[in-house]
Amino acid sequence: MPNTLAPITLTDNISFATNIVIAVLLLVLFLTFKKSQHTDVFPISVTQELKGLGILTVVFAHFAYMKVTNPEFLFPLSIIAGVGVDLFLFMSGYGLTVGMLKKPMPTLDFYKRRVIKIFIPFWVALIIIFAADALFLGIFYPLPYMIQSVLGWFPTAIGFGDVNSPFWYITWMLMFYILFPLVFSVSKPWLSAIILAVIATIIGTSNPLDMGDNWLHRLHTVAFSMGIIAAWLLTESKDKENKLVKYLKEFRANSNISRYVIIVLMFAIVVYMSLHTTANHWPKLTALLGKGFYVEQFTSIVIMLAFIVIFSLKKVDNKFLAIYGLYSFEVYLIHWPLMARYDIFFDYLPSWAAVVAWMVAFILVSMLLQKIVTPISSWVDKIAK
Repeated sequence: MPNTLAPITLTDNISFATNIVIAVLLLVLFLTFKKSQHTDVFPISVTQELKGLGILTVVFAHFAYMKVTNPEFLFPLSIIAGVGVDLFLFMSGYGLTVGMLKKPMPTLDFYKRRVIKIFIPFWVALIIIFAADALFLGIFYPLPYMIQSVLGWFPTAIGFGDVNSPFWYITWMLMFYILFPLVFSVSKPWLSAIILAVIATIIGTSNPLDMGDNWLHRLHTVAFSMGIIAAWLLTESKDKENKLVKYLKEFRANSNISRYVIIVLMFAIVVYMSLHTTANHWPKLTALLGKGFYVEQFTSIVIMLAFIVIFSLKKVDNKFLAIYGLYSFEVYLIHWPLMARYDIFFDYLPSWAAVVAWMVAFILVSMLLQKIVTPISSWVDKIAK
């Protein structure tokens, strides 16, 4: 693969720049809060915000550990990218299960209506990236590599070598989407979740397809299944009252002191676990589980669940997180090629200002990408019916 670019080394005051970014982020979050109108346990507004949180953790990590050579940059915003990946997988499992429980569909229909929804924006973004790299940078990819990319096969995650390093996630997510309708049971979603978790763990740990950066896959084998379990537990029907959902709604509505205590406790867990994510922080647990990556997956899952509890119990919505959640997939598709190969902000601005500028640019470009994708998706929907 072409490898004509490389990470940059920041020369300004990294601590100052990081503090400015954190201050700007906190200010934007504070100014975009509003009182929640919903009474549901896990409504779309909450899932949207969690997606926004997820993509932000990924983007900040890519700034700190891929774009620059200064790993202390944006600490601690940059240290839980794995949690963001798990959030996306959890939301995917949750959303697909809610849909299948409400309206089951045959496997072929699922592929036509669900899998193609991933491929259309992915293909559009990929074609644009290939074309732009050739036209503006003179970077040409081998034909076999382009074909496998179009098919969603990304066995490596080479920061400045692959067409889009974060696309390793596409391959992993497609595995779940392809297997989901084959193993899903409307009457026993929990069993489907177990089967998928076992399959993903086997593939992640044994690496039968010899994927070059398989260490990324084996860190995220159970979050999708946990989303299935959550959807199963929170499913409501006209015929039978869901006592768990009823209890959670009443608790959120009426238990203010207890709710605040839980939110504070969950936030403390997020902070502590975020600073203790690796296996060397948990020697006894590592010895028990036998593999360090099991421990790292465990810490990521704990942080993810703590965030889900916080977001489910809070009585305020955040527009900034919601916007980033709305465009989270588009931001995921385009953010790394833009900052890696088409960066102008870090060349001319202080590092904190470059990050802020990119955060705005990602949303604007994502809006444009969505406008391109929407009519194509509508046309494909008509054909698929």
